[in-house]
Amino acid sequence: MRAMFLLTMMAGCGAVTDEPTSSPTSPALTTPPPSSSTTSPTGTDLTSVPTTPGPVAVPDVWGSAPAEDHDPDPAVVEVHLTAAPTELDLVDGGATPMWAYNGQVPGPLLQARVGDLLRVVFTNELDEPTTIHWHGLRIDNLMDGVPAIQDPILPGETFTYEFVLPDAGTYWYHPHMRGHEQIERGLQGPLVVHEAVDPEVTRDRSFVLDDIALQSDGQHYDFNLSGMDGMHGRHGTYLLTNGSTEMVTGSIEPGAVERWRLVNTSNARLIHADVQGADWRVVGVDGGILEVPYDAKDVRLPVGRRFDLEVIPHADAESVQLEVLLPRVDFGFERYPVFEALVEGDPVESPVVEWVAAPLPAREPIEQEVVLELDAAPGFTSMKWLINGEQYGDGEPVPLQAHVPTRILISELSGAGHPFHLHGQFFEVVARNGDTDDIPGPLDTIHVAGRDELELYTTFDNPGLWMAHCHILEHAELGMMTSLDVTE
Repeated sequence: MRAMFLLTMMAGCGAVTDEPTSSPTSPALTTPPPSSSTTSPTGTDLTSVPTTPGPVAVPDVWGSAPAEDHDPDPAVVEVHLTAAPTELDLVDGGATPMWAYNGQVPGPLLQARVGDLLRVVFTNELDEPTTIHWHGLRIDNLMDGVPAIQDPILPGETFTYEFVLPDAGTYWYHPHMRGHEQIERGLQGPLVVHEAVDPEVTRDRSFVLDDIALQSDGQHYDFNLSGMDGMHGRHGTYLLTNGSTEMVTGSIEPGAVERWRLVNTSNARLIHADVQGADWRVVGVDGGILEVPYDAKDVRLPVGRRFDLEVIPHADAESVQLEVLLPRVDFGFERYPVFEALVEGDPVESPVVEWVAAPLPAREPIEQEVVLELDAAPGFTSMKWLINGEQYGDGEPVPLQAHVPTRILISELSGAGHPFHLHGQFFEVVARNGDTDDIPGPLDTIHVAGRDELELYTTFDNPGLWMAHCHILEHAELGMMTSLDVTE
C-alpha cells in the first residue's frame, strides 16, 4: 500500500496539466470510496436543508447543515462556532478521532448576503491554539485569522470575529495555525455570500471536496513534515465529499437548472472535476460570478480554489453525477463518482437564469511590481520551501502601495506544482509562460505548475499586512509563505 501511496502522491503533486481522459486503468487512491449513500455525513436529508433561522431570507444551500443565526437584525448574521474533538465513522475498521466545528465535518455552512455584517463568536476547546482564516474574503486584516496579525486563540478562550461581507461568492473557512494537521483533522467549512438579488436557480448545492489519509482501522497516518509529506504534501487514502467517504446521493427534477459550488479543501491534492448526464458551464470563480460564463471539459481545482457551475440535466438522463478526476502515474486520470442525483419527480419549468457579475475594472498601466520566486532546498530533517530564497519569518514584509496597478510575477524554480494563494485581494491571470492565459478572474488562488512563469494583475485595493503562500499545507508550514505590507 505504501508503494501505491507514493505513486499517488507523485501523480497528484501538481505537475500534470494535460486534459483528463475517460479510460482509467488503475485506481489513484489506495482505498476507493464506496459507491452509494442515502444521507449526508450528519444524517440530514440533503434534498431539503432548512434556511438559516431568523429574518434574513437566504436561499437554501444543499450540502452542509447551516449554522443558526443568533441576531434578529436582518443585516447582521451572528453564528457561534466551537472547535472541539469528536469521533466520526468514516471507515468500517473503526471510529476516527477528528476535530470539528460544532461537531460537524465539514463545519456548518455560514451564509449571509453581500453587505451584511458577519459576527462569529468562536470558542476553542482544543488542547492547542488555533485561529480561523476566512479564505478569499477581502476583509480587514485584523480579522484575517493569521498569527502575524492576531494572537492565537488559546485553549478555553473565546474570540469574536466581526466584518462586513464585501463580495458575493463561494468561500470557506479554516485555521491558519498548524494547518497541515488542524485542517486534515476536520477544521474546515463552507461559507456562502449570497448576491443582493439571487439568480433564479432551481436549487443551490455546495460540495466540499477533500481527501483524508486514514489507516484501515480509521486512525490517521502520522502527521509529518518530513519525508514524502514534506516533499509533495499529504495525500489521502480516501476521498471526502461533504465529509462522507461514501458517494452522496440526491435527486434532481427534469428541467431543473442548478448552481453547484465546488471547493477543494485538501492538504495537497490537485483535483479535476467533471459533471456527467448534464449540460454544464462555469458561471463563477473565487471572486464571484463571471461576466462571461464559459463551457469546459472539466474544472481544475488546486487546493483552495472554487468554481460555481450551472448544471442542467439532459432530457434523457436518468441521473446526474459529479466526478472527481485524479491524475495517474501514466498521466491519465481515474474517475471517481462522488455525488449522484437521480432525475425524478414532476418536471419543473426551466428558469432562465441571469448571472449578474460585477464588471472587472479596466487594467491600467503598471506602477509597481512584485517578483515571487518559488523554490526548494534540502533541510536538516525536511525540505525547505522558499519564496525569494527565504523561509517565512527570515525576511521582512514586501512594502507595497495600495490602490496601485501592480504586476505580480511568479516563477516556479523547483519543478513542483504549487497552489498560490493571496490573502485579502483578488487578482487576474494575465499570462502563463508568455502566453495569454484563458483563466478569467477575479481569483485569489491559482495553480502554478513546475517551471511555470505567471503574470498576475491586481490593484491591492485592500490595505493591510497580507499573507501570500503555497496552499499545499505542508509547503506553507515548511516556509513557502511571505507577507505583503500594503499601505495607503
